[in-house]
Amino acid sequence: MTAQWKQHAQKMLTGNRWLLAGILILFVVLNGIPQSFAPTIDAESMEPLTSIEMTLSFLSFLLTLLIAPLTVGWSWLVLSVSRGDKPAVSKLFEPFQTGYVKHVLAPFFVGLFIFLWALLLVIPGIVKAFSYSLTNYILRDQPELSALEAITESRRMMDGHKMDAFKLVLSFIGWFFVGVFTLGIGFLYVYPYFSTTYAAFYDSLRGADQPRTNHVGTPDMEQGF
Repeated sequence: MTAQWKQHAQKMLTGNRWLLAGILILFVVLNGIPQSFAPTIDAESMEPLTSIEMTLSFLSFLLTLLIAPLTVGWSWLVLSVSRGDKPAVSKLFEPFQTGYVKHVLAPFFVGLFIFLWALLLVIPGIVKAFSYSLTNYILRDQPELSALEAITESRRMMDGHKMDAFKLVLSFIGWFFVGVFTLGIGFLYVYPYFSTTYAAFYDSLRGADQPRTNHVGTPDMEQGF
């Protein structure tokens, strides 16, 4: 199946690569804004943070939260490309226009849950990262769900499919090295390719999952993380 998802992504990206690369540059630049405010802190220093450093750190954290929907927007963008639509910059900002708070909370909770699981051991953190990896797509297709419900739905959909996701990611290892060895330039090709492939993986699970929904088309929820 990995080969089929990748072939589908390549087909959908034909004629769209340069535009997606340009949107990716915009995405990276905007996501780098909070880091530009973060002060340089020496982890080995025993000196307490100054008031300026504390203010800048808080500002950086606040900005990170405020632009969190960009991550959701990128997922929506590549999902639309995987479904045959042309890339549009407006798709990147769509999560800011509707359900903004929910689209801030979802990435925050995903990051928090992964961090908490990773405190146990690295492996549980990786496993849970795969479990929650469909959250952004679900927010697009099921806007009636809350942030936590979308995370729970992702966990349910990924039940029994985390190894498929792992194999998919593993198949891109060589491409990721290309991105690193080209000082990041290669990621302008690699990341849209990977993201669109993962969106195709989601749509594959979504199609197979339809019979498991209840009579009104809403998945049965079991809260938890």
